[in-house]
Amino acid sequence: MSREEEKQFLIQAASMVEEVTGQRLIGYNCNWLRRGPNTLSLLQELGYVYHIDDLSRDEPFIEQVNGKDFVVVPYTLRNNDILLIEGRNYSPTQFLEQIKLDFDQLYEEACTRRRMMSVSAHDRISGSPQMVRVWDEFLRYAKSRPGVAFMRKDEIARYIQNSPLTPREAETL
Repeated sequence: MSREEEKQFLIQAASMVEEVTGQRLIGYNCNWLRRGPNTLSLLQELGYVYHIDDLSRDEPFIEQVNGKDFVVVPYTLRNNDILLIEGRNYSPTQFLEQIKLDFDQLYEEACTRRRMMSVSAHDRISGSPQMVRVWDEFLRYAKSRPGVAFMRKDEIARYIQNSPLTPREAETL
């Protein structure tokens, strides 16, 4: 898309979501992480606070877009039900083991640095009966560890904006 076409696409999508939910969007996720050369700049112009189209780390950070802070709340492909359950035909038990192992490693690392675990769940996959049991077991498991917080991405973005410990990256454009 041209810059103007993409801008109109973003405006129309945000209007549709706001009309249905009554809430203004502040975060963005491109389809399959395929953003264009103008996407971040446009999101910044349109008042978005964060995006999730980054797989580079297990910690939120701030990058500079248009000379201003723009929060990155990383996404995951490694803990993603589309890729693992549908794409690789993991069983629900294998998926549970995968996310528990990931959690355990990140929890251990969190003793010395800030860590975030992202798990991508889609209603048509993780909403199935066997996966509901997986999620119930995993959430009980994670909640049993001291210091674990469960936050929405917008809550994480707001927290990161106000934390002096947040890593900052150079201008991306």
